[in-house]
Amino acid sequence: MDLERQRRKEEIQKAFLTQLVCNLLDEGNAAFREGDFRQATYHYSEGVSVARYAQAEALVIPPELLESLYVNRAAAYHNSGEYEKGVQDCDSALAVCEGSRRALYRKALCLRDLGRLREAYECGTSCLLTDPHDRQVSELAQELAAKLGLKIRKAYVSPQNGPAGSNLSLLSRNPLAATHEFRQACPACYSRIGNAAESNALPHRCKRDVLLCRLKNSDDPTWKRVRPRPARNNFLGAFVLCKEVQERQECKYGENCTFAYCQEEIDVWTQERKGALSRELLFDPLGSTERRALSVTRLLQLHMGMFMFLCEECYDSKPRIISKRSKENLAVCSNLTARHPFDDNKCLVHVVRSANVRYSKVRPLHPLCQFDVCRHEVRYGCQREDSCSFAHSVIELKCWVLQQDTGITHEEIVQESKRHWHSGSGRNRGLNLKMKFVCGQCWRDGLVSEPDKALKYCTAKARHSWTKERRVLLVKSFEKKKWVVVRPLPFSRSYPQQYDMCVHVMKQKKCHYIGNCSFAHSLEERDVWTYMKNNNLRDMQQMYDMWLTLTNQNHRPDGTLVTPPPEEKQIVMPTDYAEPMSGYHCRLCGKHSNSERQWQQHISSEKHKDRVFSCEGEDEGLAWRHRFPGPRFTLCPRLEGSCPEGASCDYAHSEEELAEWQERRDFLRRKLAKARDDMLIAPNDYDFGKYNFLLQD
Repeated sequence: MDLERQRRKEEIQKAFLTQLVCNLLDEGNAAFREGDFRQATYHYSEGVSVARYAQAEALVIPPELLESLYVNRAAAYHNSGEYEKGVQDCDSALAVCEGSRRALYRKALCLRDLGRLREAYECGTSCLLTDPHDRQVSELAQELAAKLGLKIRKAYVSPQNGPAGSNLSLLSRNPLAATHEFRQACPACYSRIGNAAESNALPHRCKRDVLLCRLKNSDDPTWKRVRPRPARNNFLGAFVLCKEVQERQECKYGENCTFAYCQEEIDVWTQERKGALSRELLFDPLGSTERRALSVTRLLQLHMGMFMFLCEECYDSKPRIISKRSKENLAVCSNLTARHPFDDNKCLVHVVRSANVRYSKVRPLHPLCQFDVCRHEVRYGCQREDSCSFAHSVIELKCWVLQQDTGITHEEIVQESKRHWHSGSGRNRGLNLKMKFVCGQCWRDGLVSEPDKALKYCTAKARHSWTKERRVLLVKSFEKKKWVVVRPLPFSRSYPQQYDMCVHVMKQKKCHYIGNCSFAHSLEERDVWTYMKNNNLRDMQQMYDMWLTLTNQNHRPDGTLVTPPPEEKQIVMPTDYAEPMSGYHCRLCGKHSNSERQWQQHISSEKHKDRVFSCEGEDEGLAWRHRFPGPRFTLCPRLEGSCPEGASCDYAHSEEELAEWQERRDFLRRKLAKARDDMLIAPNDYDFGKYNFLLQD
């Protein structure tokens, strides 16, 4: 028999057997409706036997048909009082179709009549999760809960079935609306007087991160600040007022006090603990107007942060591990011990960095999603985790709504977030700040001294040398009246995604980090660093020059330049700082000596040599336009591709860089020879540290 005839024969057998199973199922259903449960069981059993025969002959029977046979036979067994057989058929149906609502419901009925109430309750609740609106399943679950002595609750059904329903969720309904008034503010628009808050009418860009509340029809018209509820999940008692506040004293615990500062705080905290009130949804109930304006950019403007992909396996582990896509191998995550396939395990996460880093997972939208925030997650954390049908954060709820309305995917959300992040600060927009360079030594002494016209010394009486390392950049916003120091950009091979505020500065007003802290110590410093990152600026002088250009302040009123012209460069050697008349004085180091021996020791010191060859003490000197020279004065052989060593490569990366290296090396050698002839450098001194390969033959 050829293959074509064999295929036709198999199709005939499959169609015949499938039709036979359907006929037996219909006969069983007819007998069941007539109340003849034994005859119905017989027809269902015949259908199961035919289906098993077809499977033995490698013929596929639709799983939905086989599930119906098992579930209907379980119903016939239940009505006949054969509950054990009914449970077995329900298990068979669940093996064919996992999570079948009909099989779970029939199994719960059989287990209930067998007296196995706990197992029946678990099946009923599992069935209720698949369809929360099923009245029969809900009644069965409440009946079993009553028999088990559990607390009976009404089914928590969202008031909306998708976008067509009501746009208000349960948590956005204010239970204190009849007795309390609410408004939003920020630390810049109110001033604290005891425990009261008064509105400040100064124009500003309000962040709306502070909740204010007051009682209606009260004699006290002031707005009270409501602090975040203390994160103590094991506390079940009533909230009470702080004793220090009751005695009109300042609480020594401040923001960390777990007692309330006012009655309004007690009322709000109580409702939040019950899960009946959410601050984020209080002023943003996702109404029709808000939904029409909802977009990824709008979400990031309201909630800050950004969207990114993380490894879901690492994120859901205990303890949580934050791992992105590996830079060395893009197919796996950055977790060195696990190395999960990233594309198969990635999940969308919303990241917000403030005083700490907060991650909010955004699960994919599916038909069973309920458009409301999980009340358990709001109170003490949802135990069902990813299997919960309700949103676990406001940002996840809004992402679901955005996906439902626009059909946007998670990949598109991440791409929109990246575009918003790169254009958020504005690459071509200027900073709303004033800037100036001042002498760092005078600034530490409490003085503000700018450079002279020649840009050589500061204008103070001490006449400190005006060098790149001795000056500091001060900025002042138009909203404030205080100059703030901006440190140089933290050294790194690549820019971070964003610059964050230092936690120690925010809490203790002072950073105790010994090294160079890479976190911003002021809002102005963070804005300047972000602007430099967006405009690819590495040096503070470049930042200052750009600001001068944007504000048209390149010249002083007398016509002199604010910054020296780039072509006026000179090489500085120790001879330029030597003053043999009436002793020896080094302008670079500020050291004066009347003894020749001490002077020789000074010019031979590592500190003096390093300052000389790094050109401290002059405006330009040896300020390289390119990298510091390496020992290899040739072009990099890997220049055509991408050199993996980057800035640490010993070879030059361009013709201009190589020419500058050679020019500076030859010039320094001539200067060094002249200095030795003048006996201003010890004749037997050949140790110049990192400059040895430049100065020695």
